[in-house]
Amino acid sequence: MRQFFASRIVQAAFRFALIGLLTCGLAIAGELTMYQFPALGQLPSLPTGLSNSAFSPPDGVSRNGEYETAPIRSPLDNKLLFEVTSPTILNREDIPENRLPVEVRAQEVNARLWRVLSRAANAKEAPQVAIAILNNRPVLQISDDQTTRPIRLVTVTEPDSDWSGKSLDELAEEWQKILQDEMVRFKELTSQKVILQRLRQAFQLLLGLVLASGIIWFLQRILTRRQQTLEARYEEQLAAIASAKQSEQFLPHAPASLTENHASENRVSENRDGENRDSEAEEIADLRSQFLTNLQYQFSVKRQLDVDKFLKWALSWIFILMWYVGIAKIMAMVPLLMRWSLYVWATPLALLVIWFGISLLIRISRSLIDRFLFSWKINRLLPIGETQRIALRTKTISEALKGLITFVLTLIGIVWTLGLFNIPTSSILAGGAVIGLAISFGSQSLIKDLVNGCLILIEDQFAVGDVVQIGDKGGLVERLNLRVTQLRNSEGQLITIPNSNITNVCNLTRLWSRVDFSIIVAYENDPVKVLKVLKQVSEDLYNESEWRDRLIESPEVLGIDELDHTGMLVRVWIKTIPLEQWSVGREFRLRVRQAFEANHIQIGKPQWITYSASLEKPTLAAIPEANPT
Repeated sequence: MRQFFASRIVQAAFRFALIGLLTCGLAIAGELTMYQFPALGQLPSLPTGLSNSAFSPPDGVSRNGEYETAPIRSPLDNKLLFEVTSPTILNREDIPENRLPVEVRAQEVNARLWRVLSRAANAKEAPQVAIAILNNRPVLQISDDQTTRPIRLVTVTEPDSDWSGKSLDELAEEWQKILQDEMVRFKELTSQKVILQRLRQAFQLLLGLVLASGIIWFLQRILTRRQQTLEARYEEQLAAIASAKQSEQFLPHAPASLTENHASENRVSENRDGENRDSEAEEIADLRSQFLTNLQYQFSVKRQLDVDKFLKWALSWIFILMWYVGIAKIMAMVPLLMRWSLYVWATPLALLVIWFGISLLIRISRSLIDRFLFSWKINRLLPIGETQRIALRTKTISEALKGLITFVLTLIGIVWTLGLFNIPTSSILAGGAVIGLAISFGSQSLIKDLVNGCLILIEDQFAVGDVVQIGDKGGLVERLNLRVTQLRNSEGQLITIPNSNITNVCNLTRLWSRVDFSIIVAYENDPVKVLKVLKQVSEDLYNESEWRDRLIESPEVLGIDELDHTGMLVRVWIKTIPLEQWSVGREFRLRVRQAFEANHIQIGKPQWITYSASLEKPTLAAIPEANPT
């Protein structure tokens, strides 16, 4: 009990630590987003399928009634500075004269900002932003100490003023202040001192990522070694269940044998029979408890193995998240990489969220399947024989269910990923449906195999280790999956049968087996003596410890079943544990042969009847002549 609570406390502590690490990572990401990057609503969008249409606005252009807007971004880190506005152009293939599309206007402004950035790196002081008047419109100009002629950046137009709700002068002063602050930032970040400082910080962060990766790798190695140990222990438990002791195989039939032995008064007295039943019942209870304890231990090993796999999975995602946040931080620090830092938080972040959720759902579904199947095979209301068979086939069922759920969730993740890149998934799904329909017509037998294989597993028609007769083929089931069943016959031939061809199955070893012994004795023998000899042979075989474990109950001498011209047919039924009917039958026949010889009992023989009368035809001379009248 103390070990149980201690393990639970350790698991809870690790769970809280893992949640804390993930929370810290999200907090760091939030801080980076808040202070270094714009809001998520300003993330650049990927091209859509409608963007190629002449009647749709281009990428990055927002249409709002009679006006269209486009962003002006910093060449350093793509931070949004302001938006320019132009009248709406409904058809890009037919642009009216004297009408400049807003995307062209924004491209020109962004290109001029790149020129300013390259010149600001060599300037002694930060460039200055001034307002000039051209054609009664404010014009923002940038001048520096590199040239005497200023660079005309942007003209404040009436659509800009109308869209912002401010006058031309107010809007020009607002844009001037934004651009002047950006020029100061240009000069600060392009200085050699700042660049070297940021490079040192980036190198330190990169070194920290490498060290943290080494720690994660070391932890994963420890978990891998522990996982290998647990897997070996788990396989040993599976092998122990698969090769269960004969006494465990005897367990599901013991209550029936006790009941039938109670009715047999020829072998032991009632008091002694009651004592035997009590001792056998105690043995059954002990073995049943041991079997269920083994299942519980197997499940605990499987649960520890799942915990270790989850920890490795969590460490892998911590590694990915750590490098993702670190690379984003490095790109946000280095001036030459800052302009791409915004894209790191756009599509890659969405991809991480999608596939993290998909992988988490896969792990949760696998854990739920294991718990459901364990509760199924640990059912105490079922006989131990049934529980044992369930324990042997749950692995195949669980792998099939896990594979199906993994395929479905992975397909959903692929569809979401395509949607993230604005690839039209409807046409892909429609085409996939057509291809799937064509494949289904061409592989109907494969689908039938899979469906029938699922039914065989669920209904437990037979399992690996059973001896079955399928049509005219029979043998030991060596391999069973959703598509085929493989049998090994008495000649050593491996027979592969598609599951769709399996209609009628004769299971010779389901829970118990039987030897149907019949022999014909001659009429000259005393039938009472014959039956007495067979009963004595049956009791001797049942009372021997070597054969007692293989017999579920004492052989039952049924009596004389048939009388014919060859003799009297006597039948004996011997109920055995699975797969032992052949060895028991061979031993019983040997003992019957020896007992018949010792008691001078003759085997029946066919009766021959010989006719000695002549069958020749009478001659004409032998026929008397008729008297004439």
